[in-house]
Amino acid sequence: MNGARGSDRGTLTVSVVLIAVIMICGVLYLMRPVVLPIVLAIFLASLARPVQVRLQRIMPSPLALVATVLATGAILIAFPMVFAANLQVVIQKLPAYGPRLAAIVADIEKVARDAGLDASILDLSSAKTVDTLVGVATESLQGLASFFTTSVLIIFLLIFLLSEANIIKDKLAIALKPSNHATVMSSVASMQERIQQYVTTKTLFAALNAGVAGAFTAVLGIDFPLLWTLLTFILYFIPTFGTLIATLPPVLLALVQFDTPTIAVVSLIGLIVIFNVLGNVLEPRFMGKTLSLSPLVVFISLMFWGWFFGVVGVVLSVPLTVGIGIICQHIEPLQPIAVLLADKPRRPGPEDIARGESTR
Repeated sequence: MNGARGSDRGTLTVSVVLIAVIMICGVLYLMRPVVLPIVLAIFLASLARPVQVRLQRIMPSPLALVATVLATGAILIAFPMVFAANLQVVIQKLPAYGPRLAAIVADIEKVARDAGLDASILDLSSAKTVDTLVGVATESLQGLASFFTTSVLIIFLLIFLLSEANIIKDKLAIALKPSNHATVMSSVASMQERIQQYVTTKTLFAALNAGVAGAFTAVLGIDFPLLWTLLTFILYFIPTFGTLIATLPPVLLALVQFDTPTIAVVSLIGLIVIFNVLGNVLEPRFMGKTLSLSPLVVFISLMFWGWFFGVVGVVLSVPLTVGIGIICQHIEPLQPIAVLLADKPRRPGPEDIARGESTR
């Protein structure tokens, strides 16, 4: 009898938790204009916090805070401005590719006719393609303008997050029971360290991949190398598909820009080698003991965060999911979620909470 009651209580608890999670997700979805700047501010704070700590060793804390916020804010504002400037150059130069694009369209239609296909169903038109590309670039400019206004709010949030970081442990010490304080503080420190390690390492390799890819396209003479650098940096945070998407634009441009496909083929092979060596060989060696996600979880996280936050959600899908997984590792009732997110099954023990070991 007691067993049946316990089973009913367990089912009821799971149902209540599930309903609560769905309701919270629904509320957060409706509050996306407010939640998204907070998420971005937390992401930037995790990157800026180590810099702030180092600066505090050589200057007073208020000056370290100001210097960190100014540097982060300058990068945050400069990034969309440089991206927008490059997009404007692209928009101005796109019509110049019309003749070469027309020749490519004519070649495709000839191949289609030789194969007995009706090329008209493809609706190929160089002018239409150029207009479409101009429209996409213009919409991107409008999105960057909107992000620029959001950046101001993110900077203010960043100020509060970094200023509160120094006293958060004192707040926890007061809020927690003395018996649980040591364990919880150890878990909080481990979570903070591992999330910062993941985000910092991922960002550094995104910058490294972007720099090498941009330099490579510049050496090949492909137009807009700075644009490909910025695009690669953003897309690198998208697992698997990000580097693939980053490879296509410069390769396609090389096909249009040059009279022969040689440069396009060389750029395709070179970018594939660069992204695989840096992303699949070197990065795992530096990533350390972070939560390794299941490929299925990665794909689902792309869909979920993309639906939730749009393009920004796609870019931050893995950092967000990894952060959730690391937090779940250190909270005993949520450890089953961390096991489900990981790529290799392993039951976490009590020592994992204290030492912050990986579930891999």
